[in-house]
Amino acid sequence: MIENPEKFPQTSAELGEFVRKNQDKLVRHAFFRLGDREEAEDVVQEVMIRMFQEKERKEHVEQATSYVFRMVFNTCLDRLRKRARDKSERMNGTEVLPADGSNREAEIIAREEFLRINRLLDSIPFEQAEVLRLRIIDEMSFTEIAEVMRIPVTTIKSRFSYGMEKLRNRVDAKVKSVFLPQSREDAKKR
Repeated sequence: MIENPEKFPQTSAELGEFVRKNQDKLVRHAFFRLGDREEAEDVVQEVMIRMFQEKERKEHVEQATSYVFRMVFNTCLDRLRKRARDKSERMNGTEVLPADGSNREAEIIAREEFLRINRLLDSIPFEQAEVLRLRIIDEMSFTEIAEVMRIPVTTIKSRFSYGMEKLRNRVDAKVKSVFLPQSREDAKKR
């Protein structure tokens, strides 16, 4: 994702190019945290506006993409905290999908995939789940994840490894419970 150090956009043209290159990745990043495409798009738009408003103060930023991913990540966390505080709807699949029907089927499929992935990731510690999201869903390198999360690469790698191991164990247990007999008595019956 980040091949060369990238300065923070300072002009409208630079911001336009930055948005063109990164918007889809940022929306996907937000969607897999919030579970709602419209809200994810709102978060990215909010961050892009803030980027432009704060451009002079961000001149020193050399990894703009990592920095903006962190801005989106933090904005998503703020929204999730607000949801919890307001005791408003939680990510349980009851949110209303767009009524225009133009992309309804794709939205439903994306929503189901989001719920399935998040149920699985919610079964492991948040820090490990977040590294897995950034590595697998957002396709970031370990170095990029370390920049976004502001922790050492070695910590990122260990969280990824432990998280994958826990997911593997959970999936294996689920498969065994579905396909293998529960007891010897069940085995004799078959």
